[in-house]
Amino acid sequence: MLAVICCSGCGLTAPEINEPFDVDKPPGGYTPVGFSATAQIEYEIKKRIYCDLRAAVKAANEVPVTEGPTVDRLTVKQPGQIPKSWGAQVSLSLQVDETSGLNPGVAMNQALPNAATVFGVGIANTVTTPQSFSLGFGGTVSSTATRTDKFDPYYSVEDLLKPYAPNSICAGGPPYIQNDYLWKGWVPAQSSPFIIESDLRIKEWLVGAMFVANALPSSPIPSQFRGSSATDAKSRKGDKGNEADKGKGGGESQVTSNKDTVSLEIKFIIVTSGSITPTWKLVRFSANSGSSPFFNTGRTRTHDLIITIGDPSLISSNSHLASQIGNSVSSANKANGSSNGN
Repeated sequence: MLAVICCSGCGLTAPEINEPFDVDKPPGGYTPVGFSATAQIEYEIKKRIYCDLRAAVKAANEVPVTEGPTVDRLTVKQPGQIPKSWGAQVSLSLQVDETSGLNPGVAMNQALPNAATVFGVGIANTVTTPQSFSLGFGGTVSSTATRTDKFDPYYSVEDLLKPYAPNSICAGGPPYIQNDYLWKGWVPAQSSPFIIESDLRIKEWLVGAMFVANALPSSPIPSQFRGSSATDAKSRKGDKGNEADKGKGGGESQVTSNKDTVSLEIKFIIVTSGSITPTWKLVRFSANSGSSPFFNTGRTRTHDLIITIGDPSLISSNSHLASQIGNSVSSANKANGSSNGN
């Protein structure tokens, strides 16, 4: 019953990212000096990911490594696992699917006399069979509404390694400096699993992934697969590990910074649903006596995070794009499956 009340109207209006118990600041929605509950949640999620990513990059670059241009011999030293010329591409997708279904059913009943069947001789061999006639009528009405909010920030490793400013949000600074007087003592909406989860383990993943990339580096990457020449020049200038070598064949430049592009995807799927089925069974008619619920409603939240860290090149961009496409296809298939289920 609680799920039905919370999801009432699901699929009939544009969904909200926030939950019904989240509160706007100030109450009533967005104002020039306030933020909706959805905006609060999205800010808190982005802040959490940004601060965890900063801590992860700092921890990874506190590990000294030795790297070389060959696959099986490490010769060149560098101060940390991640070059400062690299960057982190982040994709955050917050999707809400709300569904409602109405499945009324009525059957007209007519009682008929019992039929007696005699086998052999005697009353003991008589079998009585009840008889009745029923004519059923039914219908289905369903609705599905989907909302997806996406954010695709980019952070350079050099910026992520900078020390915290005195008013940094990652150092406990106020979330909205321009409206700080409104937020004193206020707890923002926090119903997303990205906020509830105590540890997204981004640091653990990044330190381990970069260790693997440094322990067994890939072959040098040809310059034609690294994007624009301006990006290449800046990358090679900012990182000694990215200095180019001339190829023997056509003179193509190859970079010696040959660590793998690494990606992480974290997905949370939370489903709540409820149904109500009042049933009548009378002499002349019966209602909602089938297997389908009379009224059902549901809400599915899919919160997905993709982080790709690597040289700002065509290969890193393609890797991140491939992850985004795969996530979009998965979300579309899930939404179609939910609507067909009603």
